[in-house]
Amino acid sequence: MDLLPTDEQSEIVATVRTQLDRDFSLNELAALDGADTVISAELWGRCAELGWFGLGLAEADGGVGYTLVEEALLFEEVGAHATPGPFLATVLAAHVAAIAGDEPLVGQVLSGERRVAFAEPEPAPGADPVVGPTVSGTFRVTDFGGAELALVLHGRHAAVVELGTPGLIPVPSLDQLVPLATVALDTAALCSAEDRSISLRATVLVAAELAGIARATAEQSTEYAKVREQFGRPVGSFQALKHRCADMAVRADAAVNLARLAALAVVAGHDDARFQAESARVMAANAALENAQVNVQNHGGIGFTLEHTAHRYVTRAQVRARTAGTPFDHLAALLAATSPA
Repeated sequence: MDLLPTDEQSEIVATVRTQLDRDFSLNELAALDGADTVISAELWGRCAELGWFGLGLAEADGGVGYTLVEEALLFEEVGAHATPGPFLATVLAAHVAAIAGDEPLVGQVLSGERRVAFAEPEPAPGADPVVGPTVSGTFRVTDFGGAELALVLHGRHAAVVELGTPGLIPVPSLDQLVPLATVALDTAALCSAEDRSISLRATVLVAAELAGIARATAEQSTEYAKVREQFGRPVGSFQALKHRCADMAVRADAAVNLARLAALAVVAGHDDARFQAESARVMAANAALENAQVNVQNHGGIGFTLEHTAHRYVTRAQVRARTAGTPFDHLAALLAATSPA
């Protein structure tokens, strides 16, 4: 892929898009607002059968044998469909287990047999988290519905642990399809890895998901502008809305291409891979947040209602922009990546 997908990669994207269109209708999932589990075991199993969880994992480790580039294309579609579910934690957990040589755990994660939530440190005064062969501290858990395990990520350290639901304390989530909780952990890890490639992968995949949100909201606004009429004319003919849609398209295009460039840089092992990943994450977060907001504005009154999917992109962008690090964390990392060694 040279920013544009190859024919084979385009087939992967088409398959993912078809499956998401069929099984992940936002309007249907809206009925599950507030539920801990928004994806059934059957649906999660279908995603596993399609090989999504091991798309970028080597065949020798039980994966499909593609790379981070194909994983990024998958996550771009996940973002474009505002798809709920612990995709990030599942993909990362499979890589951590493979690095640790835990073949049975790799198989359980890739098959969807054991669902994995995503956990990262929750700031607490005077309490530094420990992530390694043992995990201790207070963590924020994302997408915990139905999860038996948690992928804990802190800097270059990653670990997979058993997740005891009795210890989870649910907290309000801006996105009702992404349940959040906090948990205090002090346990031995099932497996762990001190490998910066895991955090780098997480940065690129979240950037790709946010870029997908930016792209989808730009497309949604453009389509609405074609069919919505005011004063007997399509609203897309009005200069103000034209300019907003054009700006959305530019932001989305930049975010998508930077995320793809970052994936290519990481796979190729370029010296600036960290810089490219952080650049993509910062750009994609800004594009997703801004486009989601403008998309609501472009839809007028209906965009603010629960019956329209426009507001769901707003909440998803807000949550994902704060997953695997906050915007401030990634701005700091970007500045560090540009500083002389």
